[in-house]
Amino acid sequence: MYCDIDCILNACISSRSKGVGRVALLIEDFPRRHHQVNEFAKLLCLLAEHGAKATFLVDWCNIRECGHGAAVSEIMRLLKLNDHEVAIRFRIDVRESYNLQQHAVEALHFFQRVYGITVVSAKVSSCLPRPRGALETLGVTIIDTVRSQHVVKDSVDVLTDVEGFLDDMKGVACVPVSELADETNQRTP
Repeated sequence: MYCDIDCILNACISSRSKGVGRVALLIEDFPRRHHQVNEFAKLLCLLAEHGAKATFLVDWCNIRECGHGAAVSEIMRLLKLNDHEVAIRFRIDVRESYNLQQHAVEALHFFQRVYGITVVSAKVSSCLPRPRGALETLGVTIIDTVRSQHVVKDSVDVLTDVEGFLDDMKGVACVPVSELADETNQRTP
């Protein structure tokens, strides 16, 4: 019998999430290069049809290095308009871990100034020492270990992947990752 790892993981998430009543949808590596605004609008319509909210994970290094073109600006405007969440991934070398807070300050300021988006959550390298403390002082929650989150890569198949996930999760509220992170952090001392 052949079963791929995605099937196993999706079944695990589905069974855990159905008991919880809420699940977070995290779209990683967003926005991919040459992401079309019309495709993104279709994704937003799909989420709206299901009454779902998602968290879009943006890689800070990519934004800093590649800049922000008109398409990215429009996509961010639509995210804000539709009340979806933006989280930031920080890919920082252990040797530069002391700079995590500085990178976060720059990123938060950039997203607020350029897009009018307040970022409240982030993913960081698990090997960094004390990343939580560096970000909590800025009002940012680390979402790496949040339970009941389903990750979808922003790829050419993102519409199909998200639609399949939402169909599997009928009757389960799809919320931003930060909502589940708040619950997780309240339980964790």
